[in-house]
Amino acid sequence: MGQRFTMRDLQTVYETVWGTTWDRANFRRKVLATPDFVHPIEGKTASNGSRGRHAQLYRAGSATTLHPPILRS
Repeated sequence: MGQRFTMRDLQTVYETVWGTTWDRANFRRKVLATPDFVHPIEGKTASNGSRGRHAQLYRAGSATTLHPPILRS
């Protein structure tokens, strides 16, 4: 991960490492509910001509684990 990333970028890393997929809304909710795991930063992603809104950018916080953790099924 770079210093700036989108929630989708972060989810892609988790899914690649774990070899599974997660519901976007649930993943986002868990990440944002963990204190100091990520922090929103100024700016949005650049337009690439596709439909939809620009994604919020984040930076890593000092927390190193999600709470409660994501469990494997």
